[in-house]
Amino acid sequence: MKPSLKSRLTALAVFAALAALTAVVSACGGSSSTAAPANTTSVVGVGAGAKKVEGTPVKGGTLVYGTDREPTCLDPHNLGDMPQTYVARQYLDSLVSMQPDGTVVPWLAEKWNISKDGLQYTFYLKKGVNFTDGTPFDAEAVKANFEQTLDPETQSSTNLVYLLPIYKGVDVLDKYTVRINLKRPYSPFLDVLAQAFFGMESPKAMARGIKENCVSPVGTGPFILKKWKKGQEIDLVRNPNYNSPPADANNQGPAYLDAITWRFIPDPSVRWQALQSGEAQAIFNIPPEDFAAAQSDPNIEVQQFVHAGIGHYIVLDNSEPPFDDLKVRQAFNYAANTAAAVESAYQGAYPVATSAISSGTPFYTAKYANLYPHNLAKAEKLLDEAGWKKNANGVREKDGKQLTVKFIYGSSPGETPPAELTLYQNVQAAAKEAGFEVTLVPQPLAQHNEQANIPKDYDAEPTYWNCPTPMCMYIVASTETYDSPFANMSRIKNPQLDQTLLAAAATTDRKKQAALYGKAQQIIAENAYWVPMYPEQTLLGISKKLKGVWIEPSEGEPILSDAWLEG
Repeated sequence: MKPSLKSRLTALAVFAALAALTAVVSACGGSSSTAAPANTTSVVGVGAGAKKVEGTPVKGGTLVYGTDREPTCLDPHNLGDMPQTYVARQYLDSLVSMQPDGTVVPWLAEKWNISKDGLQYTFYLKKGVNFTDGTPFDAEAVKANFEQTLDPETQSSTNLVYLLPIYKGVDVLDKYTVRINLKRPYSPFLDVLAQAFFGMESPKAMARGIKENCVSPVGTGPFILKKWKKGQEIDLVRNPNYNSPPADANNQGPAYLDAITWRFIPDPSVRWQALQSGEAQAIFNIPPEDFAAAQSDPNIEVQQFVHAGIGHYIVLDNSEPPFDDLKVRQAFNYAANTAAAVESAYQGAYPVATSAISSGTPFYTAKYANLYPHNLAKAEKLLDEAGWKKNANGVREKDGKQLTVKFIYGSSPGETPPAELTLYQNVQAAAKEAGFEVTLVPQPLAQHNEQANIPKDYDAEPTYWNCPTPMCMYIVASTETYDSPFANMSRIKNPQLDQTLLAAAATTDRKKQAALYGKAQQIIAENAYWVPMYPEQTLLGISKKLKGVWIEPSEGEPILSDAWLEG
């Protein structure tokens, strides 16, 4: 999903009104997997997803990993915060693992079958795997994990948005066989399960309640969460009994590292200095101003990964003036000059996004990208046609009201780094030339969460959705999620878009999926529902002394179980 305030659905926010539009789906037919045909098992592709590294791994040592933001809860079943998943991937395993080519390979599930109607997924689990508190991993544990994610007390945002519209129930068939039943076919289901948000947790630990589980969740993974020193770091130690790596990991045994110190360094310059000085051996989010230096430094490796899903974009509230008018939305897109704004703010470290979905997303097409290049003349013509005329101060007015845009953004530590604030200021200045009066309103996390729930309290705000499937478009733009705060934040109701995306999810025919997902991108772009900015990235700076780090494709988390430190 997305970070901090941008990741903030609560369980109560995902309403029972998420009724399935089953008539559309049933008419499409087909089974529901992009990874394996109906009634067949998956194909194992060992090593295909991990980065191949020359040299002999060295056991031992402590890796210091510097990152920008601290999670509010370490259990990724709670909330839906990307910093949760980055660290959770080190101690939680998932049922399946996604590879860079989009295929899915075994992890805690050795194989699976999918029914012909796409409504049943039967998973055959690895035997002899234990959670690090001694609880056995089995079918009952899988059932407990699905039930916990759907429990309102868990306040799971991401998992609820994915599951609630499609999930019917889970059946334990025997000790190591579990069947997930769906209400309607959903072809990206395996892709979704690859995310750390769906990592398997100990039922015994979950039973303590979300408050305690937020502090010390328990998995089957290569590392064990030892201590969370709030405001400073998370200490992880090697799981010596680890025997459940994904099929695409190079290291099929316990981790090489003894420990990881997951350190919170919100200041970008301090984080960069920690890497340069050797205080940290890896950092997340190289500062844009230091990106070129990192690329040219012989002692540093740079790894970039463009996330799938909806890139960083500006939400426009389509339900109320001024952005309930298509011409005004199009004018804002033309006026924003996002290409120059992103280039100026990020100095080439981030590419510009111009489409409904990220270029790293399956079935992305450039056909409907860049529909709104900077064009002040077109922006002004559209605003004239919409009845907005410039006053003496250069701000447009209509019916006695000025064309003001309340643009809210998070001001909590690490949430809006300096480069990102520069980006918003660049857009503000560019839009002003067309006659928009954009007011930037910084808000602490709690206030931002509250106001972002209420469309009338903002006209625009930045956000993004990381997810491994183009069905992200359904989460952020469907009638079904209209009343789910932080899902359909642009307040979009378009039956044609709904039907197009549901049809795409109901088929496994890749040609049909490509056509349908392309059509969805066209509908979103032509309606100018939001302003694309740049694709979200995992941008790692890694000391050359640290070997074997790779980035997991479904959500872009660093994988450190294959990593080792050279002397």
